[in-house]
Amino acid sequence: MTLTEKITASLAPCGLDCEKCFAHVAGDIRHYAVKLKEKLGNFHINAKRFETLLDEPVFKKYSDFKEMLDYFAAENCNGCRNEQCKLFKNCGVRACHQEKQVDFCFQCDLFPCDRTNFDAGLYKGWVMINQKIKETGIEDFYEKAKTRPRYL
Repeated sequence: MTLTEKITASLAPCGLDCEKCFAHVAGDIRHYAVKLKEKLGNFHINAKRFETLLDEPVFKKYSDFKEMLDYFAAENCNGCRNEQCKLFKNCGVRACHQEKQVDFCFQCDLFPCDRTNFDAGLYKGWVMINQKIKETGIEDFYEKAKTRPRYL
């Protein structure tokens, strides 16, 4: 697989890194959530005991933590290039990119447009990401992006 193919497989047409999303089946968040679940084992059985033994009320919240961890560990999404985004169910980018036959939004003559269906915050980030890709090139953008957290 060439570097360009690897980048295109990782980055969604909007420029977000699908593999860093909490919902991605091969992403780090899922990977570490699964590992943490393995390491914790049946800790939920002991959480009540630790609440009393250590006099730590935080253990009362363990079931909420476990529910979130289970969610992060679940297999949810294969990435926007493989299926409709499961995080933003009304995302218009995938259909548009398929229609326009472009790899990334910045390559479209109509960029930026109003077809994304993003909220104001995500829209602003989408524009910034695509402008950065256009300015620096996809390889440079990817090299820098792969070391940054997805959720800034």
